[in-house]
Amino acid sequence: MTRLILALAITAVALAGCDEPRPEQTETATGPMEAPVPQPVEVPAPVDPAAIPAPTDSTVLPADQRASEETVKPESETLFY
Repeated sequence: MTRLILALAITAVALAGCDEPRPEQTETATGPMEAPVPQPVEVPAPVDPAAIPAPTDSTVLPADQRASEETVKPESETLFY
């Protein structure tokens, strides 16, 4: 019995805490929905295999074009201790 009274009291407090009551829901009729029109599919132009450049070998480093004196100089003025 005390559980029922406790449940009713909690419900009454919860309902009293509402500032605005739930607005009435009115149904509005809208026109029939139209089916979406699909976008036209663009067909890509065929690719000429001879126009595709050959892949370059990325494992080989380019030759160093600097003189031996330039290779000893640091690229920045940072001092290392």
